[in-house]
Amino acid sequence: MTVRDVPSRHKWLPSALPAFFGEEPMLSDPWPQIRDVVATFAAQAGAIRDQALHDASELDGIDSELLSADNGSWVAWQEATDDFHAPMRVVLMGRTMAGKSSLLSALSGSHFDRIGDGSQRFSRDVFTAIPTASSRIEVVDTPGVGARDGAEDFELAFNAAHHADLILWVASSDSIQEETARALRLIGVIGKPIIVALNCRQSLKGVGRLNLLRFPERVFCNRDGLVDEIRRHMAAVGVEPLDVVYVHALAATEALAHGEVDAELHAASRIDDLTQALMREHATHSESRRALRVVDGQRRQADSLMHSWAQGSTMLRVQAEHDRKQNEDVHARLDRVTRSAAEAIASDIAIAVDRRRDWHLSATDFGKSLQLAWEKELDALQAELRKTLEDSFSRLRDAVDSTIADADAEWASVSPDRFALRDLTGFDSVLGNRLGRAGIAVVSVGGSLAGMWAGAQLGAAIGGTAGGPAAPITAAVGAIIGVGVSVALSLLTGPLKGFVDRVFLGEDGVLRKRRDEVAKQVGPLLDELKGEYERAVDEQLDVLRGSLASARSQSEGRSAALALLANRWTQHSEALGALIRELDKETTEALLRIAGRERLARSVKRATRAPGVCILAELEDAAFSEAWLYPPDIAERLACGRARDAGGEAAGALSYALGLIDAPARLVRADSASATICVDADLPAEIAETWSDALTSHIGKRICIDNARRTSAS
Repeated sequence: MTVRDVPSRHKWLPSALPAFFGEEPMLSDPWPQIRDVVATFAAQAGAIRDQALHDASELDGIDSELLSADNGSWVAWQEATDDFHAPMRVVLMGRTMAGKSSLLSALSGSHFDRIGDGSQRFSRDVFTAIPTASSRIEVVDTPGVGARDGAEDFELAFNAAHHADLILWVASSDSIQEETARALRLIGVIGKPIIVALNCRQSLKGVGRLNLLRFPERVFCNRDGLVDEIRRHMAAVGVEPLDVVYVHALAATEALAHGEVDAELHAASRIDDLTQALMREHATHSESRRALRVVDGQRRQADSLMHSWAQGSTMLRVQAEHDRKQNEDVHARLDRVTRSAAEAIASDIAIAVDRRRDWHLSATDFGKSLQLAWEKELDALQAELRKTLEDSFSRLRDAVDSTIADADAEWASVSPDRFALRDLTGFDSVLGNRLGRAGIAVVSVGGSLAGMWAGAQLGAAIGGTAGGPAAPITAAVGAIIGVGVSVALSLLTGPLKGFVDRVFLGEDGVLRKRRDEVAKQVGPLLDELKGEYERAVDEQLDVLRGSLASARSQSEGRSAALALLANRWTQHSEALGALIRELDKETTEALLRIAGRERLARSVKRATRAPGVCILAELEDAAFSEAWLYPPDIAERLACGRARDAGGEAAGALSYALGLIDAPARLVRADSASATICVDADLPAEIAETWSDALTSHIGKRICIDNARRTSAS
């Protein structure tokens, strides 16, 4: 018995669709919907961004101008209505000397003066031409990326890419440099569809022309390794090329260069294969691509702002928790230092004073010289105590400084991961994870990820303030301790004069008393003198303690303010996320209408887009069956599902996974919080991870898509 060949659902006859699901309702015009939705989205998202910056400006010590300097205000939607039906815009991109200008000349049949001579950075501007194949397509040439000192070229190229309907990536038939690979991955992140034109650069001189004409496979073969490398870089951000075309741009240009077309050389160049790929894309997706270009101009800003706020909120929370813990630690140490210093000073005062308790034993003359001797002894005591206080306060100052320095050094080595609070489940992590897998840091090249600056800038905006919770302490302690001795002694000027007078001018006539009678007066007076010194020192230390308490309160207030700003940014991110989800829903509806599927458009309940990767749409039950049997072609990969009962949402990821790839898939594990799906296909891990992230964001449960073949191999 043979295995029954079950046809793919993609092979159902289109004529059977109305028989199953009824006639298609009258189509609504999608363009007014797109115009209104995008304009409203831009206004609301811009207002949220402005409020987030305002919240930052209210926090003392954060340079909000630094946060807003790179991006200005929200770039509002300005696409003209009559531009909706403009030609499909194809942007040529690739590394310097890849042959972009030659390819432009071959496609347009003119502009030969832009052909490079093989030198670095030949095309330094953006140039547009209309290909001979169709006036409904415009091709835009850009400067090469990856050249030495080519940051300006990189920015020009990516500015043009943002306004593209399609990217034509021109790769020369040699290896890809890292800077070129980075640019390729970044194009994938911004969600533009890519056709790869692999340009053969074999010379046409000598036998080169003959080899191309007679042995084309020798010229174009052995390029699979380069194609695999290109696919690998694109897969890192979850995307695949629409098509890969082999072409000899110089041969195509030469075929047109001498008046009459050299038909044999033209055919051998395979330029017609590229032209046909562009024409197919125009015929099937030009209107959808234009809609996505209009939408993504705004969505990209919002998506990158969400990622930025996720970074910023995490950074703020980490900083707040770090400062709070460090603040507790520093002040616990300083309390011990202050308490120890107070005990040491009191001990030093007691020792100095107690040495005078037997002073009277050395007195032999109880006449007027006794007064002089007492005054001399008090002068010596005061000098000793001054030196004692100077040394003690100096040691206290050094102890405070070293305590703060030690704490700063220790806390500087504490990993931020210790304080990274994992409460970002409300954020869409697709963009950030794609950037991470691609090895692309936070960028703002040419507005390529407008708004991404905030996460990076926030560190500088916070770090520009006086550093750390111990910052207010050092200056305050230095000022207090620096005058501690003089203040303490000034408090004793009156008591010291009183001690002299009371000994020698007392009612009992101390000058005429014997030594034991002097002792009876000296002991209590020394006790009182010690008490006065201790009170003066305590008063000064109380000032220090008050300053430390004030500094601690100030640091606690700043930590609380950082945490509050983090919470506000989380709220702004959630609000922006809600706007993006609504925009994705409206975008999906518009794309379905452009594809002629009004019934499906009306049944979309919610949708999540990972631009350039996929659209996940939850449909009503009947519409889900229709979409499953007759998948609509809407220019982005569409995967559909339907609402599930509470607790079963994660299991519902299977239907979406089956829509993402035409291969067997099975649900390995599912519970109320997560699900794991194995796909029986050679699926690059990065693409599976990107799909997993998109499903996690869409369903709100942790979804993992794995490659069953890779799993069994491991």
